[in-house]
Amino acid sequence: MLTHSLALSAALAATAVSADLLTIPIRKVPDNVHHANLLSSHTPPRLTVMRSASAVATTGRKLIRGGTDHEENVVLHDLQNAQYYGTVSIGSPPQEFEMVFDTGSSDLWIPGQTCASNSDNCSSKSAYVKTASSSFSEVAAGSMSNFSIRYGSGDVSGKFGLDTVTVAEDYTVEGQTFALVDSTDGLGDVYENAAFDGILGLAFQALSQDPQANTFIANLQDQDGVDRAMFAFYLGDESDGELAIGGYNEDRMQNPNEINWVPLAMPAYWLIAMDQVKFGDTVITTGQTGGIMDTGTSLIYGPEDQVMSMIDAIPGAELIPQLQLYLIPCETDLPDLEFQIEGQPYNIPGDELMMKFSQDGEDYCIFSIAVMEFAGSSEFDTIDEILEEKIVDEIKNFAGVASSPIPEEFSSNTWLMGDSFLRLQYSIYDYENERFGLAELKEDMEE
Repeated sequence: MLTHSLALSAALAATAVSADLLTIPIRKVPDNVHHANLLSSHTPPRLTVMRSASAVATTGRKLIRGGTDHEENVVLHDLQNAQYYGTVSIGSPPQEFEMVFDTGSSDLWIPGQTCASNSDNCSSKSAYVKTASSSFSEVAAGSMSNFSIRYGSGDVSGKFGLDTVTVAEDYTVEGQTFALVDSTDGLGDVYENAAFDGILGLAFQALSQDPQANTFIANLQDQDGVDRAMFAFYLGDESDGELAIGGYNEDRMQNPNEINWVPLAMPAYWLIAMDQVKFGDTVITTGQTGGIMDTGTSLIYGPEDQVMSMIDAIPGAELIPQLQLYLIPCETDLPDLEFQIEGQPYNIPGDELMMKFSQDGEDYCIFSIAVMEFAGSSEFDTIDEILEEKIVDEIKNFAGVASSPIPEEFSSNTWLMGDSFLRLQYSIYDYENERFGLAELKEDMEE
């Protein structure tokens, strides 16, 4: 959950682990800082709780969101173990921006010069100055020029343009379509406190606000920047994190020959079919169960009936309305949560499903699985919630229609698999072959 921007430090010099692989170490924010900031942003001076039996109608956190050759790694900063971002350069000479690398969206947008004067939450952000870039150009006549994407409390809007975009120092795309936004009101006050300036979407072209414009990854391959349109994430848990582009970093994997490849349900979101979900020994869903792999989300979100079956199995669970998450007794021995994918089980240990914090000298614990609501609104928006709203909106409104990015069979049975799942695996995104891969992390990287 992203609620504050926090200062993170990185090594001044990049480290080349091979001729074609660049890694830049970073320092993560500890879990205790993450939990403290989560709560300080969303609770009044004292917690209030609601018994789960009477809280079913308001249980959900709102989530509606319409070693290989030539590879390199991007530094990833972790905000409170929740949101990962890194530096992207745009223009000639380059102008630098901190960007969320988001597998749950496809557009690239940054604040333009007028953003700060139009939106108070944009005042502290780095703004792109198009007149300062010799490589900037307006979109061609007849092309889509207006950009607008709807989040929870409003739109983020602006104009499309084209310029040179660079990641990892020398991965460059010329003439990349991107949006210069002049209003960020749709992200609310939390955007002002966040450390990032904009978003670089890593999903497929079908999700773009301009479906005629190639995404950054597609253009990178078309312009011979990489041999393969593939990238991979290692989301460090109290350790370094990295994004590898053009392949995957075998040094992060226990056995590079054992990748569990899963075909995508369709090339839009990174959506796969999961065999089943288990909480302890109880199967809570079977058959066609969708899983959207989304680095732009911190927690894991599931359909209400499935998450509530988990809550009902936890004695003493109490809803915290301010967070729309559940307080549970700290002595609770939670069972593991298992996602079965292509016949292989992926376990989240029970102790990883509990967030611990202290308030007024007392210890509290929160269950970190949230309900994915498909309608309604909440005054407790976080970036985590806001950035996910479009996904659920599409599931609700477009599932099953010809242009939908969500197949009909997943319309009410889809989980949003955020960083708390992806951190436990090495995740590989094969854009070219429309498949998703999971590999076991090297043992010393799981600590």
